[in-house]
Amino acid sequence: MLTRNGAPPCPNGVMNGWGRLLGVIGVPGAIAVYLVWWLTQALGGRLDRMIQLLEQIARVLGVQGV
Repeated sequence: MLTRNGAPPCPNGVMNGWGRLLGVIGVPGAIAVYLVWWLTQALGGRLDRMIQLLEQIARVLGVQGV
């Protein structure tokens, strides 16, 4: 079985993708990712409309890159 630089092996074998992701970003990072996901789900339609309005304003003002 493969080990991680002398660390004891995982009790259930090799860590899956979720375990590795949590190990990279940590618990605060996982909470932040969840909150961003939750906000985009809750406000998704409103955010789309706001972005459309901002794009229309930018076109009227002649902003470059739109």
